[in-house]
Parts: sequence; C-alpha cells; structure tokens
Amino acid sequence: MTRMIAFRVRQWHKWVSLIIGAQAMIWLASGLYMVVMNLDFIHGDHLVRNMSDTISSGYEPRITFSDVLAGHPDANEIVLTNWIGKPFYRIYSPAGAHLVNAETGNEQSPLGEADAISVARYHYARSGDVSAATLLENDAEAPSEIQSRKLPLWKIDFSDAGSTSFYISPDDGSLITRRHTYWRVFDFAWMLHIMDYKERADVNNNLLRIAAGLGLSLSILGLWLLWFSFKRRQGDR
Repeated sequence: MTRMIAFRVRQWHKWVSLIIGAQAMIWLASGLYMVVMNLDFIHGDHLVRNMSDTISSGYEPRITFSDVLAGHPDANEIVLTNWIGKPFYRIYSPAGAHLVNAETGNEQSPLGEADAISVARYHYARSGDVSAATLLENDAEAPSEIQSRKLPLWKIDFSDAGSTSFYISPDDGSLITRRHTYWRVFDFAWMLHIMDYKERADVNNNLLRIAAGLGLSLSILGLWLLWFSFKRRQGDR
C-alpha cells in the first residue's frame, strides 16, 4: 500500500515539478536581471538634466503672489519655479494645475506640442532627436509603462539607442517620468517575477500564492520520497 502511494506521489511530483520548475527558472532569471541592473540606471537618472534648477537669489517677479491669487482665488498651492530656464508660477487648485508666466501673467497651460517638446529637450541629457510627440488623453491610448499616472500626458519619443520616452504634464509643464528599453525589460522581468500579468504591481496575488504553495508542497513531498527510498533500500538488505 505504501509503495502504491509512493508511486502515485512520484508521478504527481514529476509532472507538477516540470511546471513549478519552469516558473522557478523564470524567478531566477528575472531576479538575476533585477539584481544585476543598477536601479538609478533603470530609473533613467542618466537621461535627465536640469531637474533641480531654481530661481536666482533675489529675483522679484513682476507678477506677485497676490496678483496670482487674485486671478486664481481657489488655489490651494502656488509655487514660483524655474520652468525651462524661465520664472513661472505653478498653481494647483481643485480645478486642476496651471502654469503662469511670472513676468507677463500669461497662462502657458495646457501645453501644446511645441512647448512639450521644449520641456523634453530641456531635460534630455543625451543627443538624440525627437522622433514623435503624442498627446495621450485616455486609457485606450496610454501605454502600460505610465502605470497609474493621471492623463492627459504628452509622450515625447527620442531616436536614441534606448528608445527613450519622456512624459510631460500639459497642465503644469513638469517632466512626470521617463522610460527606456532597459526599464521596459525590467518591468517585464518584474511582471514575470511576481506573476501579475495585468497590473504588474500586486506582489500578493493568488497566482503567486498558488505557485509558492505548490513549490513548498513539492519540496516536502520530495523529502518524503527521499526518506521512503532510503527506508525501502534498508528493508531490502
């Protein structure tokens, strides 16, 4: 009876091991890529510049905070900032974000294609040319690589070796994020590693639980089969 159970367990163990073994190889390969790659490189830090530019000390804007507040009485945050080398106000209110010139008071947002390209070029640290500019306005148009970031966004593509894309907010003119080939490979590896093939974010999903549970069960059964084999050999002596 015990031998029959061992036979059945060995057959089940063999076939399920093929599936879990394949996933284990995926875990190892994807984990290796994520460990070997430098995270700052993956985040695209080498692709950007001028991110910490500030207003020069002692600068007095022609348009004051009071002027801005008078024009946007519902504002809950007003920031004087350096926008592509010029003084601008970023204004945030329940109605949305606005970009206002600190010298003329003219509103720059929402950004058109030319302004979005100017922002991308201002922050781009490489020498590639802009190959495309696309305004993403709904989820159907948006690639998964922007994850849960709020639309609309300008997607500015560069013709470089890494297929770099910058995502620019048309509302406040800021660089929201950047993506490149190695990030996309990293994201794919992360998806395989956590077994979340839709959102690529849930590290506590049921599929991962099942795979981990099966892997643990197979290990325990494998130890039992090993013990049974030794016990049987001792009995045959």
